[in-house]
Amino acid sequence: MQNRIRQLQNQLKPDAMSYTQYTLFDIPTNSDPPRSWSPNVWNARGVLNYKGAPYSTEWVEYPDIRVRLGAMGIPSKGGLMPYTLPMMRVTRDRGDGVEPQVLYLTDSLDIAKYLNDVHPHPPIDFDSTITDEAVKIFNANLADAFVGLVLCDVPLVLSERSAAYFHETRPQWMMMPIKDFKQKKIDEGAWEKMENGMKVWAEFIGKNGGPFIQGDKISYADFKMLGYLLWAREGGPREVWEKIEGWGGEVLKRFVKAFEENGVLRRIDY
Repeated sequence: MQNRIRQLQNQLKPDAMSYTQYTLFDIPTNSDPPRSWSPNVWNARGVLNYKGAPYSTEWVEYPDIRVRLGAMGIPSKGGLMPYTLPMMRVTRDRGDGVEPQVLYLTDSLDIAKYLNDVHPHPPIDFDSTITDEAVKIFNANLADAFVGLVLCDVPLVLSERSAAYFHETRPQWMMMPIKDFKQKKIDEGAWEKMENGMKVWAEFIGKNGGPFIQGDKISYADFKMLGYLLWAREGGPREVWEKIEGWGGEVLKRFVKAFEENGVLRRIDY
């Protein structure tokens, strides 16, 4: 798969006579205009914004993802969620009347690496050991709390159709209604886990002086961690985000501000 992406990437690299268009497929909120909330999509959107790459957003409701991606020939991933976002379509028009070349990238890491190769400045460090450590920190200390306090309330920010789809599909792996699952997580200490986990998170982010994991050097791991935070801010209850902000303290404020100053948050609703 990676070799195929590399081959197509080389074919689709822009030249003086070509025009390349990026289209990011994202799940909308019920606001007007819609806002981006998914942590996985933010891993791609954040890199697009950081690179200053021009792109358009195509909003896709949850029940339409399977239909839209399937119609494009995207293979199923199998399991309970065979089609997921993000997806980025790269369209290169050579301007010579020949049919445009199209590449579909359906994994946030593949999207980020593609963009970093085609748009090398400003650079992003893709050291996998740092990313693996960041994901391990989140999974061990915050994942369970986020599932209970953020994921379960995502339907509140979705359209009626997407919320209904969410309530229909997510209990399949929760093994119970979403309301009951959320209460179960709270009874198991979700709030305490969130508080303790954010303290661990702040120590991890600030270990090299911040604002990023490696100090001033930005890595894909930082984008992963930002995605989790934006999931809570944009997709969860206000109460949860306010608690996270408090527990994250100055480290969190500096972390988010650094992304803002680098243009990463400039496009959230288009």
